[in-house]
Amino acid sequence: MPENKVKKYFSLIEAWAWCEICTEMVDMRVDKDEIKAGLKMGIYTKEHRHVNPHPDPEDVDEVSNQEHSIFIYINDNYDITGVRSFFGDSPSMSEVGAGSIEEGGEVRIPIVVKEVQPMSVQLGMISMDEFKLLKVCDGMNSVEQCAEIAQKPTDKIEKMLEKLRKKGLVKVIKRTSG
Repeated sequence: MPENKVKKYFSLIEAWAWCEICTEMVDMRVDKDEIKAGLKMGIYTKEHRHVNPHPDPEDVDEVSNQEHSIFIYINDNYDITGVRSFFGDSPSMSEVGAGSIEEGGEVRIPIVVKEVQPMSVQLGMISMDEFKLLKVCDGMNSVEQCAEIAQKPTDKIEKMLEKLRKKGLVKVIKRTSG
């Protein structure tokens, strides 16, 4: 899988993100002011709906010519820290954490159960890192994927999730492979 790339310009970035469905890099431009505004809410995410411009005409199972989305996570350095590809409005449960479930194992998916306002950080109720983590707990990411997007070690993410769970802000659901 090729590495995601970003070119940074004065007022925008041009991002190339790997789409698992197209099995190609998808190019998009994002305004830096839009990213800065999103980062005030914790983490910036960009949804990009598209169809594969070059589907394989020989492949009878080809589905990339149907509209689908990629969801990219961008940090405050304007780098891509995660990408999710899916059909519909959000990934199906079978797509969430796909590839991270070992045979007979389980994947843990954190989900926000109570919305938190940015003011909670200023009031000292949660840290900025915890606030950012909540933005990644959107049901699309496993605990390991949250760590990757937040650019923090998994054990630190585990501790933060436990603290947020005790505050009633997040729950972690477990999905097992059958």
